[in-house]
Amino acid sequence: MKNTFTIAVTAIFVILLSVSCASKKSVVEPTTEQKVKQMQDEAALIKAQQELDDAKAASERAAKQREADAAIAEENARAQAQRLAEVTEMPCQMYDDDEWFYATGVRQFKQSSINTAPTALLRSTQLLMRQKLASVYKSVTRDYFDQMNTDEGNYANEHIESAGDLVVKAKINETYEVCRKNSAPDANGMITMYMTVKVSKKKFIDDAVKEITKDKQMEVRFNEKKFRESAFKVFEESNNKEYNDFTQSQE
Repeated sequence: MKNTFTIAVTAIFVILLSVSCASKKSVVEPTTEQKVKQMQDEAALIKAQQELDDAKAASERAAKQREADAAIAEENARAQAQRLAEVTEMPCQMYDDDEWFYATGVRQFKQSSINTAPTALLRSTQLLMRQKLASVYKSVTRDYFDQMNTDEGNYANEHIESAGDLVVKAKINETYEVCRKNSAPDANGMITMYMTVKVSKKKFIDDAVKEITKDKQMEVRFNEKKFRESAFKVFEESNNKEYNDFTQSQE
């Protein structure tokens, strides 16, 4: 009986061992070709994941760059609007009134020229004033000649015109600087300076009359009252025109 049990156990062990060996034999090892393909697939997967990560990072960088560009564009637009506002408002801009002629000059310069810029701007503004005075004086003489019904080219007319040239030149040295302002530096480091000068209307006409009457021949032929009437008539018309031109430019 004992032998029979031993034989049975041994048989079972043999069977289990046979089954185990059969199972091991059923697991087939991958071929070299299959291993290579598996490695290629894994490499392709890693590469695809890397490309996806790179594309995501590039997209994030592009979004940040767009935000930075938009911020710069907004700042530039704000600065441009400020400069346009300064130009529209024209710091130091003044308009002729009953007592004074005004001329306003504008000049751009580098910060390094801050010490010499005022002198250069004063000269150019004085030139604007000279042009204004010459134009006004020409209108005054034309109105005066019309009132007096004098012929063009006669001695009196030529003398009055030449006297005006002398006075206009002299007035440039008597200009008063009444305003000077600087803008903030722009993106290129340039500063805009504004300056206004003025000349007395009464003094201008008084000096013109004085210069005209230096000539003894003109004492009889020159009508000072009519001349002053022409002057202040032209001054008033000039004031209105300048104001209207300004208000129309603001519409």
